[in-house]
Amino acid sequence: PKFNIQHSHKFDGGLVDVRLDVHKGIIEQCTIYGDFFGVGDVKELEDQLQGVRYERQAIDEVLSDLDVSHYLGKITKEDFLGLIY
Repeated sequence: PKFNIQHSHKFDGGLVDVRLDVHKGIIEQCTIYGDFFGVGDVKELEDQLQGVRYERQAIDEVLSDLDVSHYLGKITKEDFLGLIY
């Protein structure tokens, strides 16, 4: 089935609001909003999550190749993964 997910949380490093469109278990669209202070373009992080299965392990594998704090400031990979899944 197709479904949408919206999760937001106020971390010490800022607010992160993640919105996912999932179809047949695959993330088709990812949008990240917030007031975090990362130096990288968050669009790159969003693009990396598109096409990934909406399963904790699959998302963790994609994030392990990225420096999440580069995009989201003081927010860790573990924090971000917990927010998404």
